[in-house]
Amino acid sequence: MRIRLPIVFLSLLLALSAGACLEVQPAQPGAGQDLPPRPEVVSFKAQPSRIERGSTVTLQWDVRGADSIVIDNGIGTVSSRGSMQVRPESMNSYNLTATSAGGETVSTVMVNVLPFIKVASPAATYTDESKEILIGRLPALGSNESYVFFNGAVMVGADNSLIVLRNNPSARNPDWAELKEFLKKDQTDAHAYVPNKYTCGDFAQALHNNAEAAGIRAALVAIELQPPGPVQGVMNHSLNAFETTDKGTVYIDDTSSSQGYYADKIVNVAIASDYTAQSIFPQPGQMIVWPSMGKVESIDIFQW
Repeated sequence: MRIRLPIVFLSLLLALSAGACLEVQPAQPGAGQDLPPRPEVVSFKAQPSRIERGSTVTLQWDVRGADSIVIDNGIGTVSSRGSMQVRPESMNSYNLTATSAGGETVSTVMVNVLPFIKVASPAATYTDESKEILIGRLPALGSNESYVFFNGAVMVGADNSLIVLRNNPSARNPDWAELKEFLKKDQTDAHAYVPNKYTCGDFAQALHNNAEAAGIRAALVAIELQPPGPVQGVMNHSLNAFETTDKGTVYIDDTSSSQGYYADKIVNVAIASDYTAQSIFPQPGQMIVWPSMGKVESIDIFQW
């Protein structure tokens, strides 16, 4: 059962449509020449294309007219028809490249790995009672700590550690100047983005907890995005929200790069709108306005 909370009360989850597939056919050199046809990728699928961590996915392919066929992510050369099981730890794409004298054809499938772990049998309806059952099976938390729940599951970070929000009962809503001053001093965005180790959910948890410790009330937000371009399906992303006294609700994305750098960004978050970010403290050579990550499909969690 899908829960859709009121627009500002929701967060993030991966959900690409089943078998979402993108095929790219590069232009052939020497237009007008009589070249053999490019290979044909009859099908390239990932089934299922949405899994929970620890589950396997079956890649299936059928290619015609290729001299060589290679699938990336360490799989290598494969035959013209076949299947194999893979176990991705996070959202991943698999690229099949088929080559012949006529050129090459590339086909891509994406696999979503839910950033949540099931800790109870799926319930037909997620109720307060079922939430209490989940809490009873998790490590006990302090009085001002809370897990992030969604539809019978609890949110985890990239390394499978449980996301825990630590709230300060004395925290208050800041004005925009105070929030910027906090963000300037905070070091969350200096952490490197490390696939499968430290990603957007971990950044959102850190910024929330650091803000609350500094006396600033913060929320963790998780959203679904429709990526730009021809890729079908949706991807997930986590960020933070603050209720400022002069600018209203402000969304902050602190997810950094693999090197770690000044990544404090203010973001537009609205259903059916582009997810566009602007650097708050741009550095020399750094973009001020960032390209859209896609359109916001839903806000699945908004938790203070």
